[in-house]
Amino acid sequence: MHDEFRIRVEIGHEQVAKLLSALESVERDGELGAPSPGHIAVSHEQGHVFLYADSSEEAARARAAVERILSEQHIDATLSAWRWHPQEDRWEDASLPLPSTDAERAAEHERLEQLETQESTQTGHAGWEVRVTLPTHYDARSFAERLGAEGIPVRRHWRHLTLGTQDEDEAHALAARLRSEAPQGSTLEVEGNAWDAWVELQRPARPFAIFGGLAQ
Repeated sequence: MHDEFRIRVEIGHEQVAKLLSALESVERDGELGAPSPGHIAVSHEQGHVFLYADSSEEAARARAAVERILSEQHIDATLSAWRWHPQEDRWEDASLPLPSTDAERAAEHERLEQLETQESTQTGHAGWEVRVTLPTHYDARSFAERLGAEGIPVRRHWRHLTLGTQDEDEAHALAARLRSEAPQGSTLEVEGNAWDAWVELQRPARPFAIFGGLAQ
């Protein structure tokens, strides 16, 4: 069942690049207990790094990986876990209790069903990725729903979309199309995927998808 969680890392501005570099190297270090190859979207802004996950379990594994990096590299930071509540249109502390009454559970179920409906088909084992950062959460959900309705596989984390392609030419062609159709203010990146290496080595393949700034 789809949901949206994030880990917020408050860190010195000069240490952000160091942490991001370490996250990118996780694929080469099988001892970090990295999340599964489903991707943890990562973004950053002004001394904060944000990691987005589909479940509390994946968020916890991402947090554990970050905590180990911080410890090994002697970086001071403060971590916190958050969960998105679209009905209130805000992030809440992930430690807050889950619904306890029938009415609360029904509302929570309806919310999750709506998210599942809006969530498009997840990408398969693609060789290349197009990553899109949308200006707002609403833009990301709307654009992902539109692409999914066209049969285009897309994975969404907060304001970030990941679309898989089979080769580099297809990725650049898709990126060119998305640049013309995405809302103004969107940013795009094209990058090779390490899934084939994961299949060979049986370990997580690029678990952290690093996006640019605008991490709200």
